[in-house]
Amino acid sequence: MKIFELENIGYEYRSGARALSGVSLSIEEGESISVLGTNGCGKSTLLYILQGLIPPQSGGIKVFGSGFTDSIRARISLLFQNAQAQLFSLTVWDELLFGPVQMGVSLPEAQKRAQDILEMLGIAHLKDRSPWQLSGGETKKVALATCLSANPDVYLLDEPTGGLDPRSQVELIELIMTLRNAGKTIITATHDLHIVSEISERTIVLGEDHRVLAEGSPLEILRDHDLLLRANLIHEHEHLHEGFSHEHSHYGPHEHHEHAHRHQMKEHEEVQHAHEHAHEIGQAHPHEHEEEKPESQVAKKIKILLSHWAEHNIEHAKTYLEWAGKAEDSGEKELAELLREIAKQSEKMNELFKRIKDRT
Repeated sequence: MKIFELENIGYEYRSGARALSGVSLSIEEGESISVLGTNGCGKSTLLYILQGLIPPQSGGIKVFGSGFTDSIRARISLLFQNAQAQLFSLTVWDELLFGPVQMGVSLPEAQKRAQDILEMLGIAHLKDRSPWQLSGGETKKVALATCLSANPDVYLLDEPTGGLDPRSQVELIELIMTLRNAGKTIITATHDLHIVSEISERTIVLGEDHRVLAEGSPLEILRDHDLLLRANLIHEHEHLHEGFSHEHSHYGPHEHHEHAHRHQMKEHEEVQHAHEHAHEIGQAHPHEHEEEKPESQVAKKIKILLSHWAEHNIEHAKTYLEWAGKAEDSGEKELAELLREIAKQSEKMNELFKRIKDRT
């Protein structure tokens, strides 16, 4: 069964920047696909279209043989490149319960599912932590946990290894392999060439012209040095040997090799989520003293959350306006007006948020 059918998809931002141009592809149920491309080539935009967050401006898309509905969207989970953009609850535990409960899963079943996922990912100790008190790697794991808690048929992973330490990267690869064996459909956008052969059976390369440059098995793609050069995934002196990257040293004979130093630049975000914010607030705090009352802990978490909102309220208002522009460009005038009203009301709340920030 075909999960996704894209025909000549195109998307352009209000700035005039092209994100996708004439992209056609088909993805079967149970496939594991990697989408390779340099920063800004349209990988994230492609995932947003596959999830139904934004509609294509040209071309057509079929999902499970039809168009997007709420029930179809529930079968697809997206892990954002900026993982914190999808976390909004008071605690990690609440994050994992939210999706299943909204989908009609009973609370006892949702709680059991959440606990199993926390233990599987080795983050049970973060259960009562606020999402804004996590390190970058912890945030990525929690965001992934929220995707797992919905038990979708399709996983869309945007640069999933970004911000993870080497051990966590290995654990993530093992998890993807487990999901593959369970028959899940997995589409991973990345420019990390080292993981491609381990996580996917087919690789699609997006060029800097925002078109599909090539597709084939991971081994075929990784062995095509000229293709990787054209896609700006390696530089002229860099070579891949069975998935491992090396470059010729510029300080000695060419028969000697040294490990390539790859710049891990964070991909430019083509689309900002309505609640996305540019940075984390603080690092993980020590656990509260055991004698501290639960009410005090809850109040502290609420203050952290409100302080975060106070800090980012203006930024969020600007984001709402940007999304209003995207909605209007897509012909959704009523939605655009609602977003502008939300932005307007958000600006009115600045004084209240200032009072909250002064208290915290």
